[in-house]
Amino acid sequence: MNPISAFFVRNIIVVFFFYGLTFFAMGVALLLASRRQSSFRFARAIQPLAAFGLLHGMHEWFEMYQKYAALTGGYTPSIFEEEFRLGLLGASFVGLAAFGVALLNSDGPSRIQRYLPLIGMVLLWWSGIAVVAWRFQPSAPDLIAVGDALARYSLGIPGALLGTWALMAQQRTFREHNMPQFGRDLVWCATALFLFGAVGQIFVRPTLLATTQILNSTLFLQWFGIPVQLFRAVMAGVMTFYMVHALRAFEVENQQRLEQALQAERKNRHEVERLNGELRLTARELAMMLSLSNDLAAPVGLPTRLAGALDAVVDSLVFPDAGMILLVNGDDGAMEVRAATGFQGEVEDLRFLQAQELGEQSITRSAAICRHADGQIIDLNLSAVTMGRQCFEYASPTTMLALPLHGGEQVTGSLVLVRPDGEARSLPFEELQLMAGIARQLALSIENARLMWRAQRHEKLLAELLDQVVDAQEAERTRIARELHDATGQSLTAISLGLRGIGRLVEDQAPTVATQLREVESYSTNALGELRRIIADLRPSQLDDLGLTAALKWYVQSFEQRCDLKAEFVTQGEPVRLPAETETVLFRITQEALTNVAKHAEASHVTVRLISEPDAVIVEIEDDGRGFEAGKVLHNERPSLSGWGLLGMRERTRLLGGECTIQSTPGAGSRVRVRIPI
Repeated sequence: MNPISAFFVRNIIVVFFFYGLTFFAMGVALLLASRRQSSFRFARAIQPLAAFGLLHGMHEWFEMYQKYAALTGGYTPSIFEEEFRLGLLGASFVGLAAFGVALLNSDGPSRIQRYLPLIGMVLLWWSGIAVVAWRFQPSAPDLIAVGDALARYSLGIPGALLGTWALMAQQRTFREHNMPQFGRDLVWCATALFLFGAVGQIFVRPTLLATTQILNSTLFLQWFGIPVQLFRAVMAGVMTFYMVHALRAFEVENQQRLEQALQAERKNRHEVERLNGELRLTARELAMMLSLSNDLAAPVGLPTRLAGALDAVVDSLVFPDAGMILLVNGDDGAMEVRAATGFQGEVEDLRFLQAQELGEQSITRSAAICRHADGQIIDLNLSAVTMGRQCFEYASPTTMLALPLHGGEQVTGSLVLVRPDGEARSLPFEELQLMAGIARQLALSIENARLMWRAQRHEKLLAELLDQVVDAQEAERTRIARELHDATGQSLTAISLGLRGIGRLVEDQAPTVATQLREVESYSTNALGELRRIIADLRPSQLDDLGLTAALKWYVQSFEQRCDLKAEFVTQGEPVRLPAETETVLFRITQEALTNVAKHAEASHVTVRLISEPDAVIVEIEDDGRGFEAGKVLHNERPSLSGWGLLGMRERTRLLGGECTIQSTPGAGSRVRVRIPI
């Protein structure tokens, strides 16, 4: 034995100490690292490897204690102590094998199927011990020695090979995640583990087994000049060193995740800033649109509204300092400047003429166009994703922009915005989007204003025509009443008087003829009364002479006598004379309502109220008849005769600026209320 070998043999206790220390330190380091959050399978599989390090280190220290006690005091370990040591050894190798199985099959079959090979290895170890005990019937110390050797053969070597395989697989994972330095650490760690298992666990203490009598720790000492425990300790140290280095991958991973989180946070912040910018732009656009809508909805003429809206647009945008709005005349199609701002001298201003020409071209082409400082005019596609790219990419700066105003399917005008002279001010993309929205809002508002003007004009014309019809009706009624009174009434009166005189002459001579003459006179008198009633209905003299109150009172009384139902006239407030047109409309509405009651209501009682207020006069006609579905009658596309009468009431009232309310439900009577301001 050479001096070096003798030195290590004499200090074998120190070798065992450092052997156990390296494995125990590795176990502690792995146990602490296993608590970290990681996406690597390695982090979830190192707990069994940590158990291997801790248990194997404890085994080596326990064996160190036994040897130290034997060398210093002639100590002989008990069977229980040997069994405990053997259990630590076997459990440590089980942890090593479990590490390899967990790392290689973490995404594989179920947990039970995954650890079936490990269970088989343990059963093989126990079976080997049982066979040796049955076959050779050795003493307890010899059987413990056989169990030690079989543990290294059936658990230690396969566990080391599985661990080596797992580490080599993991190093490829590190390289795939751009961590080649940690992959190299695992290669060295796998190499040390392979030598620890394939070499260090073959050379065991001599036992009854034939292999141990050939390959044992004594032979290793003879061949290499050092104890096999020292070789194992060196391999353990190398493995621990590189394993601790490889564990730094978790720190790098955490740094990467932190950097990714920071990048995501920066990306989110940029996205939030972008969204805030869009929100500010949208808020600005909405505020401008609201202001624009308010300006265009102001109760003034269209030119004034357009001028106010154009001033607001030019003041709010960065690009322009001047602008104009051109509209197409609906009658002859001529293009006229209806509003302009920011120009000097207008007709004498070259910019004004160029802007007017650009606006006319935009209307003619039905497209948005831009004019550049070199005079080039370019069409824009406002509906494309690359809105305004043609203007942005052109070398010469944009000086003018004309946007068509679409009213339905036709172009009704153009909005022209002009940049200040001598400034190379660019056209911001956000402003171009805003300009497009402003043009749409302007077009919509202008179209609505035109439609409103047309509707008002038609309504005014309709009101004038209806007023003329009503005046013509009243004039015709007055003429007919006058002619009936002056001609037909006088004739009937003369006939009646003549018949009465003739009857007196022939009464004594021809009684029968006198009787017939009296009957004819009666018919004549009745016809005269009916004629007078018709004349009163056409144009009651009370309405012209005494006013609305007297006319309504007379008409309600005559209505009660004719229709055989209870009719009541009630007045509230101090009655005053109203304009003839107002009195006529209210009388005719009352007349129409009472006619409907007589024809359709089947009522027993009707009340007419005339209410005089300081600022309005109100007429109400209420009955207790069978009622009707007011909404259905009033909103029917093809009204009945009574429906036309109700619509006529409303239209007459509306002509005087009043309101007519008709309330009725089947079985609950009807109520007509007319209110006209005075």
